[in-house]
Amino acid sequence: MKPVTIDTKWRYHGMETIILENNCLKAVILPELGAKMLHLIHKPSDTEMLWRNPHLTPHPLPCGSGYDDNFFGGWDELFPNDEPAMIDGKEYPDHGELWCQPWKYMIEERTDTHATVHLWCFGSVSAARMDKWITVNADRPVLKFRHKVTNLSDRPLDFLWKLHPALAISPNHRIDLPPCTMLRGDEEFSDLAGEEQFLWPTCRGKHGGTVDLRKVPPPESCSKEFLYGIDLTDGWCAMTDTARKVGFGLVFPKDIFTSVWLFSSYGGWRENYVAILEPCTAYPFDLQEAISNGTCAHLEGHSELECDIEAVLYEGFTSVSGIKKGGNITGE
Repeated sequence: MKPVTIDTKWRYHGMETIILENNCLKAVILPELGAKMLHLIHKPSDTEMLWRNPHLTPHPLPCGSGYDDNFFGGWDELFPNDEPAMIDGKEYPDHGELWCQPWKYMIEERTDTHATVHLWCFGSVSAARMDKWITVNADRPVLKFRHKVTNLSDRPLDFLWKLHPALAISPNHRIDLPPCTMLRGDEEFSDLAGEEQFLWPTCRGKHGGTVDLRKVPPPESCSKEFLYGIDLTDGWCAMTDTARKVGFGLVFPKDIFTSVWLFSSYGGWRENYVAILEPCTAYPFDLQEAISNGTCAHLEGHSELECDIEAVLYEGFTSVSGIKKGGNITGE
């Protein structure tokens, strides 16, 4: 039985890596590129959960880089905004200030049964600091995250914070969310949903009929979709390969991550074939609008927000109806 290991010796195209591994999973993190998780592998089935852009090689970027033209894939941390915004006289860059900054890190614990790495980064525009601790335990297909957002300013901070795992998909994949209300994020980007608001998972199709959004279309559909899931009844989301019965899920506090965004390109956006399940503290993607609507996160001056999140890799299911901390899955 392989013990828990944490390794920082391997370099990826000259960049440092942090590799967390046990007998169930392997995670590869690039601290110099926004602490991006480049790989997340379910080892028993040899399944890569994260999508990588086949046309781009990840490399260090300057702050303020455009996100879409550098969409390498993997799992990013987006804060304090999505689209570029001018907030309180500060110009927030595209998809926030953390995804392309180098993060500092230290290994806090390393034993045969568990390992923890602590990563942190200061905002380049906002007066904020993001800390995250990632822990892997022996014999568990679960990555545990502890996050802390700190407002270092005297002034209040309104923000959007979003987990952004780009997931590898196929026509055999299925998306599961808890019961929630779906809002269309962008009519021009929507090829599937014909309604502006509906209950997950079915809606009137944009071109007629009924669409079941749990089913991933083939890349030949050349379609795309962008939705917000709000009024969540529970804090989880999942993507399952129904043919191989292997999947990826996130468990999060729904009082903090009050929405789950679904951004999907089924060949319809830059010919990419990827789906992103995005627990987020705000909606819509326009932070100024979210501030006006009261639908974003808020921190008073010199205050902190802490929470725990888990990424769960699982097998033996073709659908998911619930995920609890510790990797406890309900489904079929």
